[in-house]
Amino acid sequence: MKRLFIIIFQNLVIIFGQSFEEDWDQGVFKTNYLSFEVTTFCAGFDIPWGMVFLPSGELLVTDISGTLWQVSKNGDTKIKIKNTPKVRYAGQGGLLDVQIHPDFNTNRFVYLSYSDISKRNRSHTTISRAVLGENSLKNFEVLFRAEEELFTNITRHYGSRIVFDKNGFLYFSIGDRGVRNEAQDISLPNGKIHRIKDNGIIPSDNPFFGQKGALSTIWSFGNRNPQGLAIHPLTGQLWESEHGPRGGDELNIILKGNNYGWPKITYGKNYSGTKITNYTHMDGMEQPELYWTPSIAVCGIQFYRGKKFKPWENNLLATSLKFERLHRVKFLDDGEIEDEIIYSAGSRVRDVEVDNSGFIYVALEDPGRIVKLSPIVD
Repeated sequence: MKRLFIIIFQNLVIIFGQSFEEDWDQGVFKTNYLSFEVTTFCAGFDIPWGMVFLPSGELLVTDISGTLWQVSKNGDTKIKIKNTPKVRYAGQGGLLDVQIHPDFNTNRFVYLSYSDISKRNRSHTTISRAVLGENSLKNFEVLFRAEEELFTNITRHYGSRIVFDKNGFLYFSIGDRGVRNEAQDISLPNGKIHRIKDNGIIPSDNPFFGQKGALSTIWSFGNRNPQGLAIHPLTGQLWESEHGPRGGDELNIILKGNNYGWPKITYGKNYSGTKITNYTHMDGMEQPELYWTPSIAVCGIQFYRGKKFKPWENNLLATSLKFERLHRVKFLDDGEIEDEIIYSAGSRVRDVEVDNSGFIYVALEDPGRIVKLSPIVD
């Protein structure tokens, strides 16, 4: 049985300890279970889209304009990584997510998603990997690229989040690319979550592997524009956050071969206010674990693991572009959902990561910067 849609919004108490003009998004924030301080970790980005920590404690950050940065452990310096792929930087496109191989210390593989450019200057989501050398990428390999005829002039709904599961399989998302009905067409990559091996080979246990007229990389379909993927630290399940239209942002558990409904069912409307469909439920289509109406423009998600914010252990951290905040989501034993606004940033919140010590890092836009959340110990 699916959980009820219950949102519990909590008020934040913010005590600013910085100059309002220069550091207006910083200060001390009090939440239900703890207080924390926000400080700037690193700045000078256009739009920091994706982040991943290296085992060394350094941080890789994608800048949507096309740059991959390697940030020092203390955030004081950042180095531009050479030999990144050429991207179509337009609309929602550019250099998007970054992930590292589970065995990075041995192979130094870095994975990138981006809006690739065709011969006719059209674009689509591509997944590649390379070896991270000394301030440069080398041995570049394309693991997934759509057929040339599927590249379009539309510059939205690339999806593009990347995550490895506990068995070493790589999942990545592609949005419907602005053509909503394609999310239901399993012959096309758009509006889907995909699953491949770390080297790009398609696993034979994928739900549509070898099926005539179907794309074998597909793991789920009916996903509008998924820009968040995370693996639950206890269950190992794949969780996904998905942009709805006007309302109907979703948080889903992604299961093998399942249909998540877009655009046949949705809790959202067209941006004009007109109906997309009369249905929020249909047989054979999954319901979200949680949906947001109005839309919060949910983007990156991450489960908290670590000892710094112990009351939040295994809770989901979810970003909001529209309302410029960070949510903490917990599913309670009685079926209710605790959705607490833990950080109001004052600018679009794009992504969230947790470092090896348990500190939380949040990617913000306008201006592009990364802030660090540190708990205050009484």
